[in-house]
Formats: sequence, structure tokens, C-alpha cells
Amino acid sequence: MQPGAQAADAFAPAVAALGTARFAVELLAALNRMVAVDHLSLMRFADRTRPPVLESAVWRGGEHVAEVQRAYLGGLYRHDPNLQIEPHEIRVLRLHRDAIENAQYRERCYRRAGLIERLSVTAPCAGERVALNLYRHERSGAFSEADAQAIGGVARLLASLAVKHAGMLGALLRSRERSDRVAAFAARLHALDGRLTPRELDVLARILTGMSSAGIALDLRVGLNTVLTYRKRGYGRLGISSQAELFSLCIA
Repeated sequence: MQPGAQAADAFAPAVAALGTARFAVELLAALNRMVAVDHLSLMRFADRTRPPVLESAVWRGGEHVAEVQRAYLGGLYRHDPNLQIEPHEIRVLRLHRDAIENAQYRERCYRRAGLIERLSVTAPCAGERVALNLYRHERSGAFSEADAQAIGGVARLLASLAVKHAGMLGALLRSRERSDRVAAFAARLHALDGRLTPRELDVLARILTGMSSAGIALDLRVGLNTVLTYRKRGYGRLGISSQAELFSLCIA
């Protein structure tokens, strides 16, 4: 089989999952058929003042992912070198933990989580910037030059997939149809924490669309106490305790 055909076969599940909660997981699985990648995150930066929209998937060593994401979205994103990039073309950027200047960002987003290096594929997206970040854990070691070259060889494909997925989720969130927005928020929540159950996703996604607990109970045809239980469990998994915190995690 030719290399191009192999790539097409490897990434086919990710293509099929565009715009859904499965995209990040399928993309990470495809990448691991080429290069060992421990964690993946997809970020869309609107500007330098707002937290990026974020999705992620864990392959191995993801015990601290939720903690890192909360710290990052809580303000440490301002120290991310990708925020300074103005990508007018597709670029592949490499960042080793020891090269990070801000001590708090280095400690809370890399060292504490055991992450040692990141490869980023950045691309323009409808006036914004998309960054597909691929991480290696200390247990796996840093990327080799061959690894970096392999990612560079499919950078255009990766950028196209990332931009398309970001655009599809954005369109769903702008849709007048509540079902579209619920699906988009469920995808974002699943990316924040893959441990969320389907019912927890159902409830939290509807909260994000502005529905009340009573309205959610009617929509899901369950009791109000059931909705409150799923909400509490979902908040617990995300490490939050209020609707305001939920909005801060999921809406940029």
C-alpha cells in the first residue's frame, strides 16, 4: 500500500467523526499509528484576551488533564507561545518544557502533569487561529527528529481536519436549533472530561444552552431530582461547583 493510501486509511475514522465528540479520540488513535502521542488538544484562539475553545483526548498518562485544563483556561493560556503566533500559513512548532519562560505555566501545565514536549500544528481559521497540540509524557520521552518530520509530513492534513472540525462545531453552536447546540456542547464537555456519562452530558449540555433544571427534566423525560443528581455528578467530575464555572469552562 502506498504511503498516501496508508494515511487515508489511518485517518478515515477521524474524518467520519468530524463535528462530533469522537473526533479528538479518533484523531489521536490515527496519530498513534504513525508517532507516539500521549495527549492531544485542539484550541481555537479568537484573540489574545479570551480563553481559547478547547477539546482534548488522552492516549496515556492523562491523570492530570482536567486539572491542567482548568489552570490553563483560568488564565495561564496568556503565557502559551501559540497565542503570539499569527498564522497566515500552516506551521509546525515545537516547544520543550525547559524552554517555557513563565514558571507557573511551566509548573502547572507541564511539569505537574509530567508533560515534557509539545508539537503544534497551527493554521488560520475564519479570522481566528487554530492550534492542534500533540504532547509527549515524561514516560515516553521527547519527540525525535523522525517523529517531528512525520508530523510535518501530514501537517496540511492535520490542519485541514482541525479547521474543519472547529468550523463544524462553531456552526452547530450558532444554529437556531437547540439540538445542534446541545450536540456541540456535549462534544466540548466530552473533550474536557471523557469520564462524563451520556446522561451527565445530556444535562450539562442543556444547562449551557440556558435551560432550567425543570425544563431539562421535561426534555429528557426524567424527574427533577434525577436532573439535579446528574448535574452534581457532572460538576464533580469537572471539579466545579456552579453554573458560572461551567460556563467559564465551555464558553469562550
